[in-house]
Amino acid sequence: MIGGICRCLRRVSSSSSIATVTAMKQRISAAEYTQRRSDLIAKLRHAMPEIENKSLVVVLRSAIRHFYAPDVPYPFHQCSYFRYFTGLNQPDAVLIIAAESEQKPKSILYIEERSEKQELWEGPGLTANEIANISGLDEIKERNQLILDLQTSIFNTVGCTVSYDTTTLQTIRDGLSEVLSTCDTFVPVREHIDALRWIKSSAEQDLMRQTCSIGAHSMNAVIAKSRGVSNENEIIGQLELEVRRRGAASLAYPPVVAAGNRANIIHYLDANKAINDSDTILVDAGCEYEGYSSDITRVFPVSGHFSVPQRAIYDALNDVQSRLLDYLRQTESLRLNEIYLTMIEYIARNCSEIGMFSSNIGEEELLHEADKLCPHHVSHYLGMDIHDTASVARNIPLQAGVTFTIEPGDLVMDFDVRWSIYVRHDNEKVRKEFRGIGMRIEDDILLGSNGEIEVLTKDAVRDPESIKLLMMTERVGQSNDDFCILQNVSQ
Repeated sequence: MIGGICRCLRRVSSSSSIATVTAMKQRISAAEYTQRRSDLIAKLRHAMPEIENKSLVVVLRSAIRHFYAPDVPYPFHQCSYFRYFTGLNQPDAVLIIAAESEQKPKSILYIEERSEKQELWEGPGLTANEIANISGLDEIKERNQLILDLQTSIFNTVGCTVSYDTTTLQTIRDGLSEVLSTCDTFVPVREHIDALRWIKSSAEQDLMRQTCSIGAHSMNAVIAKSRGVSNENEIIGQLELEVRRRGAASLAYPPVVAAGNRANIIHYLDANKAINDSDTILVDAGCEYEGYSSDITRVFPVSGHFSVPQRAIYDALNDVQSRLLDYLRQTESLRLNEIYLTMIEYIARNCSEIGMFSSNIGEEELLHEADKLCPHHVSHYLGMDIHDTASVARNIPLQAGVTFTIEPGDLVMDFDVRWSIYVRHDNEKVRKEFRGIGMRIEDDILLGSNGEIEVLTKDAVRDPESIKLLMMTERVGQSNDDFCILQNVSQ
């Protein structure tokens, strides 16, 4: 079958200009992309022994461009599954990975060649040679050859298995789904890719360190410049500026910037309301660097000073974060679900100790109330996507190289750990002075090869006195990066 496809392939001239690809500094090698594609084929065959001796074709497509209005595109964001195997920011492309039973897989990219008019308006893209050097692809072809190549090979192939993402086939054009329907076996591919992406390579771990460092220093700069700010929108603009000036491509997701009681809306995205002088501000933001994302949450008072109830809740939450980080370091076999249960116990105890509840309650009810105060999971996996490798369960032991968050803290093999307390204004079980306060602390953590816990976002200040100093100190002529010395050394 490989020969059937490859006989039809025509290499695009290295001087020809192909559809837009954002030029970037090479961080993942072409050899690693090639190995990823081979690993996927091997994983599919291992997962389904019945296809071990069959021809196998994997179909993956890139994201497509969308438009506000005619000729006005939305900012393009690549599908992470496509980028994981190619390293390309190529829109409207299809990747075919084809393999005979015992042969090395062959990778072919089908792309739309840019017209002279497109080059005039949008500039040239990367050449075919440049694309091959980035991704290690075997062949690069024009998109209009895709269906013909598949028809001449798959149509007449006996025992062919096709693996694809259902969403891909639902959105792909040119009748590809009809062509593939002639094959005798179909295998979903997303969960197998997630299993590969879950454990980060050495190069990926370095990229996670970099994106988290950019995110942490940007968060510090935003906090330093937010004293007395009057509207949530101003902080959105500052976030965008700070991550871009440090080398990130963009914010990793629409940030949450929530002042006062609006912090109790977990995914509050309006960020256009006035800020009162007495408000605390919750900022949940990260950046994307070379396709990898950070995810950080910090809380600070717009005046530079916490009120007594605000400080009590913040100290309780900050203590939970510190204790959970200690728990991570002391536990040999970590599972996200077990981290969550531990977090609830810590939150229950700390909220009781600060006298948050309006009456004495028993231990069982205390745990129930703590669960209501933090209605989301403590953690999610982190990587190319903010909620990375979603098909990987949270009840399995974490392995070296996994990244995740902890919320109220975030954990990275890569992972993120987030600890949160949301006290709605109508929660009558909580004393009045604590109502309407929402807080979350989130960090990104890497589980190392020897079980060590590396807090990738350690440079983002969270100690309350460091936050106060950061907001009160004016350093004329100095970069905001200087504020990293105020980090909480206990991390």
